[in-house]
Amino acid sequence: MLENKSVLLTSVYSLLAAIISSLIFSSLFGKLYIIIFKPIQMCGLLGFGCPAILGIIQNSIFAYLFFLPLFIMVFVFRKQWLAWLILIFIPFTMVLSGGSKHILWFFIFTLAGGLIGWLINLAIKKLKK
Repeated sequence: MLENKSVLLTSVYSLLAAIISSLIFSSLFGKLYIIIFKPIQMCGLLGFGCPAILGIIQNSIFAYLFFLPLFIMVFVFRKQWLAWLILIFIPFTMVLSGGSKHILWFFIFTLAGGLIGWLINLAIKKLKK
């Protein structure tokens, strides 16, 4: 179905699927973030009144880093390097500005999502034969 589409269109499909999946699974990855980094819970200057949407956005960053390579590997068949370059650049610059402890997890989630996407792509090719 997506094999004959352009690289730009399949990249947009990958981006939208990654954003939707990261919003759906944000609570799971948010709990994982709290377990790994043990951050100090602060919301605002006084420590109360934390809007729920900020928590969802913050929690969905790791989910986005996991799902984007997965969907790039599954949806984009030609010129995957271009999709990786464009779509991974923005979160990578966010991680670089966040500090050094997030860089390792950026690579772990990106490689895990890419590996799972590669395995799904391999299974689809094997089933077609």
